[in-house]
Amino acid sequence: MRIRYRLTVLLILSAFVSLVACGQPTGEEASPAVEEPTPATGETPIEAAPPASGEEETPAPDTTDGEATPEATPDPFVGEGPWAVTFETNDGIILAGTLFGRGPVDVVLAPMYPGGQEGWLPFAEAAAEQGYRVLSFDLRGHGESEGEADWEAAVSDLEAALAFLDEHGGEQFILIGAGQGGLAAIRVAAEREDVIGLAVISSPRAFEALAVSDADLERLGMPSLWLGARNDMTQSVEELYDQAGSSDKELWIYEGSSLHGTYIFEGADGPDLQRRLLDFLARVTGRDEDA
Repeated sequence: MRIRYRLTVLLILSAFVSLVACGQPTGEEASPAVEEPTPATGETPIEAAPPASGEEETPAPDTTDGEATPEATPDPFVGEGPWAVTFETNDGIILAGTLFGRGPVDVVLAPMYPGGQEGWLPFAEAAAEQGYRVLSFDLRGHGESEGEADWEAAVSDLEAALAFLDEHGGEQFILIGAGQGGLAAIRVAAEREDVIGLAVISSPRAFEALAVSDADLERLGMPSLWLGARNDMTQSVEELYDQAGSSDKELWIYEGSSLHGTYIFEGADGPDLQRRLLDFLARVTGRDEDA
């Protein structure tokens, strides 16, 4: 009886174990895969949505400080002008001037004594209307320019005017000087290949420490125009004309007049002087051939 009881228990236990074994998977099936959540820290890369058409080929411009493409310097001379300007000589003197008009050729007007840049005003406006960029200025110690009057430094002052125009795109220059300014214009024109024309009104051969030499005159290879009044005892334009090196030169003397330099503009010969200067500009730049 006891044996039969034990056998019955063993059979029941054995059946139970078999039932449990049939309902419980083993090995890999015992541990079904569980989908891992996407980590919040970005450790596992996530495939991004495809970019819109063209975004990948045309990246946004980099605007980081110091890496952006520098913009061109804006033109300081906007509008119709004229513009009051200043520029510095090689020895630190600030000169005052006036810039008129726009054009591919610069006309620089060197003043006489005792007149200043205002003596050029009517002609400067007329030349600007003809399509030239025109600069008038006062030499040091005159008008609104700084420093003490020094005619020997007139050459340096005129060079500073050309350097100012160089900085603003100047490439070709025509110099027009009156009186002592004409001496400075001769000196500068003799040394520079970018001076394509020279006009001198009522200039002497020398004034104080400012003078021109025979060598200066012989080096004048550009077209030149020489003008003066017959009864102006301070001018020597006929002598200067004779010694000028270029064969392309013209002389005109106003008979019966004693007016000097830019003062001629204020007299009866003023319209003729302006016409001759404008005709000279047109001939030097080839505009008379285009007319």
